Amino acid sequence: MNLINICGLVLNFIGTLLIVFYIRTDPKEWVENEEGQKPGEKWHTLLVKHPCWLSIGIILIAIGFALSIIAEISK
Repeated sequence: MNLINICGLVLNFIGTLLIVFYIRTDPKEWVENEEGQKPGEKWHTLLVKHPCWLSIGIILIAIGFALSIIAEISK
């Protein structure tokens, strides 16, 4: 069961890396005067480079989480 937990953690790590590498802020676009902002402050919008890889990253995190739960319950 320890192997299942390790596989789950590896999938979580890979999924997190996919999300980190394929989402970034777009320096050309920003939102002004959003609620909770200080006057004159700009918030940059997010740019998703490859939505497919983002979806795969989220799925890997979900599967990794499920594997970790299964390994913990089966102890």
